Amino acid sequence: MRKQAFLIIAHNEFEILKLLVSKLDNPRVDIFIHIDRKVKVIPEIKVGKSGLFILDKRVDVHWGSDSQIKCELDILKEASGYGPYEYYHLISGVHLPLKPIGDILSFFDSRKEDCILSGLCQSSPYQERLKVRSFNLFLKYYSSKNVALKNVSQFLWKSSIAAQRLFGIERNRGMVFYKASNWLSVTQEAVDYILSQEKEILKTYRYSFCGDEYFIPSELMASPLKDKVVNSEKYLLHNISRSNASTYRLDEYDSLCETGYLFARKFTER
Repeated sequence: MRKQAFLIIAHNEFEILKLLVSKLDNPRVDIFIHIDRKVKVIPEIKVGKSGLFILDKRVDVHWGSDSQIKCELDILKEASGYGPYEYYHLISGVHLPLKPIGDILSFFDSRKEDCILSGLCQSSPYQERLKVRSFNLFLKYYSSKNVALKNVSQFLWKSSIAAQRLFGIERNRGMVFYKASNWLSVTQEAVDYILSQEKEILKTYRYSFCGDEYFIPSELMASPLKDKVVNSEKYLLHNISRSNASTYRLDEYDSLCETGYLFARKFTER
């Protein structure tokens, strides 16, 4: 059986990241990690059985912006260069597996050709028009910890959206969009297809808002792989509160393992 690749996107909570890597460590696993370019000191991460690859090319990722899409494409491209792999699992640095890694590998061995997504749906017309049919400008500091920058960014973004509504500006007309969690597990065939569409993806989803939740589901559902896309209810356990996922405590971990899910997100060392 072929190896499976875990692609981790991280920017903080490095003790959780180390715990995650330790739980994935297995001879059938290669681990690829993208550390946000804003991070000045790369944490030391060790494995005993897995292959470990820390990306040299690092994206300055900003929540909600198309920088998230660029980051995901980069890590898919990096990992595919070491493939082929049976599966590519795109996860965050604050995920933890809720089953032993051997059980997770066996689960995907049994799925063979399925692309496993979580929360697959067509979003509301309002959300779709806002997020992928508008030009979302000024997102770089949309969720900045600097309150002044955040307020200015959000004011300019809202003003831009209002102006587009006023003048009837709408992009990507005629396209059908699907939405799902950007944390997913896809096959080599799916990764090859996504990367073959990279140029068009970067054009279509440029200036999107949370476009990382749209581009892989939409591209796969418009492809010959449509019938292999599976919406799994027991894939990822995470609670979305407003725009962000709520945080689980490490002392909840044992009870979470009894839920039957494969992964949970998100955890904090605090």
